Parts: sequence; C-alpha cells; structure tokens
Amino acid sequence: MNTKISKKGFSSIIYFITQVMFLRVGSTRILNSASNGSIYSLVTGTIISLILLFPLLKLFNYEKELSLFEKIEKLYGKTIGNIINLFLVIIFMLFFIYLLWSLNSYVQDKYLDQTPSLIILILFIIPVLWCGSLNMKVLAKVSLSLFIISIFMIIFSASNLVMYIDFDNFKPLFDTSFFLIIKNALIFSAYFITPTFMLLITPKSMIYNSKNLDKTIIKFYLLSAINYTLIFIFVIGIFGIDLAKIFSYPEYSLMKKINYFDFIQHVENIATIQFLYCLFISNVMSIVFIKEYLKYKKIYKNSLFFIISFICLFISLNLFDNTTIGYNFIKKYYIFIYSIPLLVIVILSCIVIKIKKLS
Repeated sequence: MNTKISKKGFSSIIYFITQVMFLRVGSTRILNSASNGSIYSLVTGTIISLILLFPLLKLFNYEKELSLFEKIEKLYGKTIGNIINLFLVIIFMLFFIYLLWSLNSYVQDKYLDQTPSLIILILFIIPVLWCGSLNMKVLAKVSLSLFIISIFMIIFSASNLVMYIDFDNFKPLFDTSFFLIIKNALIFSAYFITPTFMLLITPKSMIYNSKNLDKTIIKFYLLSAINYTLIFIFVIGIFGIDLAKIFSYPEYSLMKKINYFDFIQHVENIATIQFLYCLFISNVMSIVFIKEYLKYKKIYKNSLFFIISFICLFISLNLFDNTTIGYNFIKKYYIFIYSIPLLVIVILSCIVIKIKKLS
C-alpha cells in the first residue's frame, strides 16, 4: 500500500502538463489566427482532445502491470519495440530541452531580466532533478498540493478580473470562418493532448484504487481545459482581440489587471505562479520519462541520469538565437515532431491490441 500512487495525485499531473505548451506559443498562435473565434476553437478542441484521450486510456489499461516501454516491446516485438522506445525517449528529451528553454525565456522576460540564463536554469533544474530522482508517489503528492494552490489562485484571479470584462469586446461573435475554427481546434488539441503521453510510463497497477481512475483523469483534463478557456475569455473580454494579439504572454498581461481592495497592486507575479507550476511539473515528468527508459534498458545510474540532464540544460541554452526564432520554430514544427508521431504510435498500438485480442 505504501508504494501505491494516489489516484487524484496522479491525475492532477494532467492538469499541469496539458497547459504547458500554451505559455506564449499556443496562446498567441490561436489568438492571432482565430481572433474572436478563439473561444469556439478551444471548446471544439477540448472535444477533439477528449476523443483522442480514449486511445491513450486504452493503451494505459492494456497489461496494467507493465510500463509503457514494456507494453511497446510486447506489442511490436523486441526489435521494432526497441526502435519505437528509443524514438519516444528522444522525443521527450527534445521536449525537456524545449521546456528548459521556455522556462528560461519566460523567467528572464517577466521576472529576472538581469540574471544570466545559466543561473536561472541551474537553480530551476536542481529541484526538478531532486523530484525526478524520487518515485512517482512523491511527484503525485507535489502535483496535488500545487493543484490545490492553483485552484485558489484561479478563484482569486477570476474574482478580481470579472469586473473588467467588456462584452462588446466579444463582438462580432461570428467573424471567424469555420475552417479557421476547426484548424485552431486541431492545433489546440495537438498542444493539449501530446504531453499526456508521458503518464503512460506508470503501470496502472501502481495506482491505488484505480477502478475509477479513467473518470478521475477525464475530470482533471476537463478542469485544465476549462481553466484555459477562462483565460481566453478574460483576455479577449478585457483587452479586446486586437490588443490581445500584441502580447507575448497574454496570460501574464491579464494578471497585471488585478488590483485587490484598490490598494494591493502588482500581484501578477503571485497570480501567475501557476504557469511556473506547469513548467515545473512538465519538466519533472520529462526527466522521469528519461529515467524510466534508462531503468528499462537496465543502464540507470545516478551519474548517467545527471549527466544527461545537464547536457539537455546546456543544449537548451543554445537552442535558439532568440525567442522569436524559438517561437516560430515551435509554432511551425511542434505538431510534426511531437503530436503526429505520438498519436500515430498510440492509434497503431490500439489497433495491434485489438488484433491480439481477436487472434
């Protein structure tokens, strides 16, 4: 019992990792493309993501005693399985590198503009490595605690922002073409669902009282989608779409509007702490994914784990020449590098599972 992972703690990880790609990249892309239709795109994208979540759950429920890497090997055989597993770990190493770069860009832009990037990332990667070197039970507890704090911050922020909404900013209601709404809904679902794949490394049998786990996962998934839909509603409703398109980090700019009791001001650094939680949990999950692969290959050593992590850190420092190049690269290629390959693997795996059951 002591080694079991909390069902709510495990599911709460979804709340953070599904939102991480929207910090600047996803938000600005959808706002600039869909304009006032952004909210329709998010609602439609939530439904699409929910549909795509079911194949992930099917793979998660297959052979509940096995980790993701063991499942892949069992489904495809040792040779093909090893190739797929190596491909997966490379994908999430790249994801980890990108997350470190994204964190550095965000922190330098909004908090520590005079602090060297290396110092920022070293200070951040220490707790990431510490948490990642422990088991998933610890991460689940940390995630659930941060989730509770985030909910309080959302209530606090929303209660202070609702007074600034101007409903005229939502007009015209239907100025975005159906094609653009669907296109951005697909972009939203690609950004939203892809990081969830990392959770499959945990065997379902490791989760305590997993009978209704799928429902709990869906609940936290929907809470995450609702949270970001609310952010878009506030951004468009308060700033208007033309001004919202200008901001590099519309979420942060939104929180600068908070003025509590008319004298407590400049609380945006506290109100936006949940975005750092998203980056932290996502970084930890990425490093856990790498760690579990090393264990699966029976080559795990603390020294190797730390060496790989710091190599990723130094690559992230030189990943892009500037944030504009980085933003444009992720905007153009993320779906092709991450989303489509992962979804193809999940869907193919579900087909193989079905064939094996029929044979």
